[in-house]
Amino acid sequence: QGSILLVVYAALGGGLALRAYFSEQRRWEAGEHAREMASLTRRKQRSDLRLGVLQAQVEPHFLFNILASVRALVRQDPARAEATLDALADHLRATIPKLRGGEDALDSTLGQQLDICASYLALMALRVGGRLDYGIDAAPELRALAYPPLLLITLVENAVKHGIEPQTGPGRIDVCATVEDEWLCVAVTDSGVGLKTGIGSGVGLENVRAQLATRFADRASLQLRGRPGGGTAAEIRLPMEARVEAQSERSS
Repeated sequence: QGSILLVVYAALGGGLALRAYFSEQRRWEAGEHAREMASLTRRKQRSDLRLGVLQAQVEPHFLFNILASVRALVRQDPARAEATLDALADHLRATIPKLRGGEDALDSTLGQQLDICASYLALMALRVGGRLDYGIDAAPELRALAYPPLLLITLVENAVKHGIEPQTGPGRIDVCATVEDEWLCVAVTDSGVGLKTGIGSGVGLENVRAQLATRFADRASLQLRGRPGGGTAAEIRLPMEARVEAQSERSS
């Protein structure tokens, strides 16, 4: 009888030890998950800071170029100079609230980003003397979706700088948002000079890729390709479920 009780006690003790082991394992896994989440948060903050610094560097350069263009136009074409100043004011109304938004500046909607692109294109159309035509196409329900800042405007700026400005004739840029299966796809296409060596590896596009990787890991992508009829197409694909989650978090 004593030996039987000893076996029972040993078995119970082993079971308790096993339960303690699994409990400790769960605590370790929870701690590891918390550390990974903290690391991801720090990476996101560093990426957002990097994007903010980039924007601070780009904006003054952009403004100086526009003002220099207006100065040159004042005597040659006063009406165009006035129209350029009006377009610049519209663009600043669209962008400055985001620049001063603090933490809110890290969030945006697709509609807000499209409005920034539209005001920028209107300004660039005047700057290049009417050689630029453009279009923005997005359904109202898509405009309401959450969308990270500084992505689309970078693609549009590239389309102007590397596509339209280098060519001598007129050109067109289109920004179009669609849904394909579970993906929100926003494409920026131009009828410019087409892809050239090194264009896809610029600082602006690298920042777009970095922000996509930080926010969505491997669930988002930037695709850059030449168009058969000439020009370039750049497309950002985001998972629709991620956009819904982000929107829900802000409204809660």
